[in-house]
Amino acid sequence: MKLQAVFEQSDGLYCACKVSGHADYTEQDPQGQILCAAVSSAMQLTCNTLSECFHAETEIEQNPDDGVQNMLSLRLPKPDSVQSEILHGLLIHFQALAEDFPGMMTVKIR
Repeated sequence: MKLQAVFEQSDGLYCACKVSGHADYTEQDPQGQILCAAVSSAMQLTCNTLSECFHAETEIEQNPDDGVQNMLSLRLPKPDSVQSEILHGLLIHFQALAEDFPGMMTVKIR
């Protein structure tokens, strides 16, 4: 399995990020577990920063009822430029992780 991060833009602003999946790992090669922990931590930090520190209106969903496991999504219904740049920072972080862990994560922008 592979981690997938999908970012969305609206009117030139980043407004959403959805992360799903899980990177494979074994006891002999725990890289996938390390990547998943890094992605989860970054996603939680971003959600908390936007909702608790910036008091942004957020829609956060984790493991919805449609059977998807290991899914966390963040949507900003009315993003401003600062909130968008926080998501942009998350995008840059995920792109770096995807480079550091080749073949384990994809990052897309819609």
